[in-house]
Amino acid sequence: MGRGLPRRLQQYRAEKSRRLHRAIAIALVALLCCWLWGQRSTAIAQDTAPAARFAQLHNYPAKQLPSAEYLPVAVWSGRLILPDQAAAEADPMDWVWMEVHTSPDANLIGQRVRLQWLDTPENQAFLELVTRGIQFDDKAIASIELGRIHPTRLDGWAKVGPLQSLAGTRPADDMIVALPEKGLQVDVANSAIAINAIPVQIPERFYGLVKVLGPDETQSPATNCPGAQPCPSDYQRIQHFNPITQTFDGTLETVYWPQAAPKEGGVYPSTSRGLADSSAGEAGWYIYGARQQDGMFTVRAIAPRRLFALTPQTEITRPGPALNYINFGNWRDTPDRKGTIQSVLVSPEPTADVANWQVGDQLLVIHLFGGIGGDQAEPRSVPGTVTGHYAYGIGEVVLEPLTQMPRLQIIYNQVYSHNPQGIVAGRSLWAEYAGNLQRGWLGTRPIADVLVKIPALSQVYQFGEVTLNPFAEFQRELVVMMARYRTGDGTGAAIVTPAQSCVQDSSQALYETIQSIRNQLDTNPEVSEWLTSHPNDPQTQLFQKLISLGQSLQRELVPLGIARPDWHENADVLEGIESGDRPLTSSSNPINNLLSWRTVIPRVAYDSIATILLEHRAELWFLRTNQVGGQDPTILPLPATELFGEYVVIPTVFSRVLESLRWPRWYGWGIIILGILAVVIGEFLSRSDGDSQRTHSAILPSNQSLSIKLAIKARLTRALLQELAFRVLLLPHPTEAVRPVTGMIWAITSLGLFVLYRIWRSRSQSQAFSPSYTFQTRKALGFGLVAMVVYFSTGSLWAAATYHWGVWLWEKLPANSPPKALLVKQ
Repeated sequence: MGRGLPRRLQQYRAEKSRRLHRAIAIALVALLCCWLWGQRSTAIAQDTAPAARFAQLHNYPAKQLPSAEYLPVAVWSGRLILPDQAAAEADPMDWVWMEVHTSPDANLIGQRVRLQWLDTPENQAFLELVTRGIQFDDKAIASIELGRIHPTRLDGWAKVGPLQSLAGTRPADDMIVALPEKGLQVDVANSAIAINAIPVQIPERFYGLVKVLGPDETQSPATNCPGAQPCPSDYQRIQHFNPITQTFDGTLETVYWPQAAPKEGGVYPSTSRGLADSSAGEAGWYIYGARQQDGMFTVRAIAPRRLFALTPQTEITRPGPALNYINFGNWRDTPDRKGTIQSVLVSPEPTADVANWQVGDQLLVIHLFGGIGGDQAEPRSVPGTVTGHYAYGIGEVVLEPLTQMPRLQIIYNQVYSHNPQGIVAGRSLWAEYAGNLQRGWLGTRPIADVLVKIPALSQVYQFGEVTLNPFAEFQRELVVMMARYRTGDGTGAAIVTPAQSCVQDSSQALYETIQSIRNQLDTNPEVSEWLTSHPNDPQTQLFQKLISLGQSLQRELVPLGIARPDWHENADVLEGIESGDRPLTSSSNPINNLLSWRTVIPRVAYDSIATILLEHRAELWFLRTNQVGGQDPTILPLPATELFGEYVVIPTVFSRVLESLRWPRWYGWGIIILGILAVVIGEFLSRSDGDSQRTHSAILPSNQSLSIKLAIKARLTRALLQELAFRVLLLPHPTEAVRPVTGMIWAITSLGLFVLYRIWRSRSQSQAFSPSYTFQTRKALGFGLVAMVVYFSTGSLWAAATYHWGVWLWEKLPANSPPKALLVKQ
């Protein structure tokens, strides 16, 4: 812990005590504080004390070799150890110690080596950008008081690099990582390893594939668990997968599968109760762990094999059903799905071909988790809203060594604020972030990961001497953001606010990636020259699709067309346009939040980005889990929602209004003109049929003269308000992709109410069957039908209102005016 932190903690608590003294009598405060302190100490002891021996590092020998049934999680892995402050600050480069757990060189296993960066210009620039001194501020102190885990050991350090913040965020040296093999250099003589990319957090060094047979009844039951007593044993009988027979007829073994202690709110992060009967484990479980001193293999994390198999349970094809799944099917009936998994391949094409997913494919990952309901429901910060958590990651189709079968792999790029669970912002293997028995979310929250296959994004472009790698660029932006979160930009605390959150800052990294690609195009004329000289090259066609995708994503990230100032300034710093001496910033104010409102709620961002990718012909593979693992009867999975999502009507109205504010695309104006021409032709045909009872417009009264003032008034009032009421609020927005029957019901309702409104506006009840009334009813019906077509085609309130206004202008023209005289025979 930093040298100045205990003193400032004491000052903080003293100030807190003085405030209490002013509020109530001194004697009562003393008694109350004593009682609260005792409760707090007990709670902290329960939460931070090892719940079982599997949490104690000294129980795991550093030098271990896997038995035949287990394989290393990575070629190079180990436990990070924070050096002392003086040694770290004396070196210009960021470095930490690493206890080697797996290595191609067996002599290095169990040894302590120095882990540092390759000395390259790119790494030097990266370190200059994210290395920060850490001085805890009042917000950090207050957050620690709430039980969140912060890098207390780094407080007061003059400079902290990304490796040091990764090793030092938790209070103990328990961060286990896998090292990226690309660019890795080993200096055996000096016991040093140099890397070229940030390590990936993993739960432990070894993994196996097993079928769970049930608890070992010869062992004593656990002392505490969710549900009724007695608890199952902390030991499970398993049978290993046999790669020769491709079935679970391998070695039988008993492993230590501990019951984790409850966290805040009394929720157990995992349980093994009923694990053998879980439908999620029908194809077996990947278990991650290591052996303790007594030789017993201890399970630290799990992952259901079926979830990652390259065989989806369901395939959804064609744009309409695919979009409907994104908006509705993905989270439908989530509480009823408890304990299950879903693997759904969604494609805009008529047929989805799994064979297109090949080993080596790079995939974009979008992550969202939901909430915890039931008896142990978590508190809500916003009533009726399950905000969830949003993140990106990189997926890959890999050949799994144990089965020799292809499978999906996920490595998250978690932009994650400081929290009580000890989850650390950074690159994290799925099994560590979701499946960790102590701090993972697999057993407590519903999780929705979508893996996106889109060649335009995963292609590595080579334009002469210029290389452009969108995935690598996105990874770079996220690595910078994650390093900033670990240090709190030097304050020691990354705390969620309306402007600083997982979804806002992950989206900021995506925005900066788009800006970076644009900047490279602007500063490298060689790229433009290559594209011009190779118009028919497949790479040129892919790159054009990438540019189109970037434009669509930017419209989503910056819906009002104005980038947040902090996003724009940070993008300039990252690209070297602004001085690198200026720190990266995050500014929270109402204007900034308005400028990026689409990325404030995780569910909105998740559905919107997935929809855009689908529109650009991407294939999306959805992996869903719903409190998977053992059976915990005290909780239920809740879907992530939009703002006030559980009240249904409020988010629907809110979403429809916001979606309708999109400015129509270029083809939208053509649809508007065609709609107005349809009204003109309809009027011409009506007059040609000899309808002598024709009246002026059924859209607006005719007793007003045409003027600029009146035109503006009509545009801003009646046209907008009527389209808002009868089209936007009543009709499903095109992005909702509701079922055809649902859309038809709402269309009939909207049209019927609009015609009734026109009846009420234009005629009295006594005229209900007059010829002129019948004519006006027909016109209102025709006008409403065309208005719906315009709105469904564009999804824009502005388009529908412009059509409405154009028809009004036509109707206000005198019958003998040149435009009408050319079309209408009086």
